[in-house]
Amino acid sequence: MRGEMNILKINKNKILWVGALAIIVLTLVAGCSGTYGRYKRAADVQQAFEANQVPTDYKYYYFGNDNYPYVIFGIEPKYEMNSRMWNEVSANTSEFKELIRWIWEDYDYYKFGADILDPAGNKVGVLYTAIRETTFKFGENNQISVIPGTPFMGGPVADLRAP
Repeated sequence: MRGEMNILKINKNKILWVGALAIIVLTLVAGCSGTYGRYKRAADVQQAFEANQVPTDYKYYYFGNDNYPYVIFGIEPKYEMNSRMWNEVSANTSEFKELIRWIWEDYDYYKFGADILDPAGNKVGVLYTAIRETTFKFGENNQISVIPGTPFMGGPVADLRAP
């Protein structure tokens, strides 16, 4: 009888731990889904950037120095940037062409073009960078935060505005 009580007590503890772990995992998964977009590499986007012939119906921004940017992207005009670390630039201009020319590249980090997709998978913009880890967070009222995972700084130095 006593052995059965100990087994029941052990099984009850296991059930509680497994249940608590399941709740934590579900909370993390729910918290990370739904508001993040992604990018999908596209050779035609890279060619458009390099030919200085990107779509003109997007608003364009770059992150980094004027003579050495890390990321350049264009987004539908309905979205508003949720950060002050980005500089706006007009597409298909000589300034834009110079930014494309001098975009950061390093060993094992090669430039690429990509379509930016919202959480539903709809194309909402274009991207040109060598940084593989770039996050697109879509917030309320068409706010967007674009966060490049710059490998040499251990992450972005984002001066994000409070919501």
